[in-house]
Amino acid sequence: MKQEIEIIESWEQVTLAQFEEICKIQEQYPDDDTKRIIEFLYGVDDAEQLPLPEYMAMVAGLRNFAANPVETSKLTPAATYTVEGRQYDVDITPNNFTAGQYIDLTNNIKASAAVSDILTAVVIPHGHTYNDGYDMAAVKRDLLTLPVTVAFAIVGFFVRWSAASSDTFLRCLTKWMKKAGKKGKVSKEKIAELEKATKELRKRMAYSPMYLHTAS
Repeated sequence: MKQEIEIIESWEQVTLAQFEEICKIQEQYPDDDTKRIIEFLYGVDDAEQLPLPEYMAMVAGLRNFAANPVETSKLTPAATYTVEGRQYDVDITPNNFTAGQYIDLTNNIKASAAVSDILTAVVIPHGHTYNDGYDMAAVKRDLLTLPVTVAFAIVGFFVRWSAASSDTFLRCLTKWMKKAGKKGKVSKEKIAELEKATKELRKRMAYSPMYLHTAS
C-alpha cells in the first residue's frame, strides 16, 4: 500500500535548514526552482515522474506558503528553547552581551549572513556565556532543526533592535550636524543625506527587512 504524502502548506512545517536550502536552489536555478524545491522538500528524485494530481498538490501547497513572508515585526522570541533535547537561552537585552557577541551579531546582520549564523550569536546553550568553549558547530546543527518561523522570530527581533540602534545614532548625529551647519562647518547636502538615511531605517523598523524568499 502506497504511503500517503503529507503536503507542506505552511512555513511552520519547514525547518531553518530546509529554508536555507530553498534559498540556495532559488539562487542557482531561478528558472526551474519550483520543480527542484519540490524534489528537495519531498525527497523525490525526479518530480516529473510523479502522478500529476500529486505533483499539483505539492505545487499548490508550496505556492500557498511561499508567497507569504513571515511578518517578523509581530513575533517575539521566547527566553528559552529546547532543541534536540538541549536547552538554549535567548537574552533579548543587548546590554547583557559580551563585546565579542555584540560584534559578531552586528557584523552578521550587516553582512546579510545566513539566518543560522545570526542565530548562533544570540542563542546560547543553557549555563554558558557566548562562545566560552562550547561546540558552536553543534549549536548551529541544532538551530537548523528549528521551524523557520521560530528562527525568524528570534533573528527578526535583533534585526529590528540593530536598526533602532542605528536610527538613534543617526538622529543624534543629524542634530549635531545641523548645529554645525549653522556655523558653516557642515554642508546642507551632508545633512540631507543623513536625514534620508534615518527615514529609510524607520521604514525598515516598521516591518522587518528580512523576507522569506518566494517560489515562482
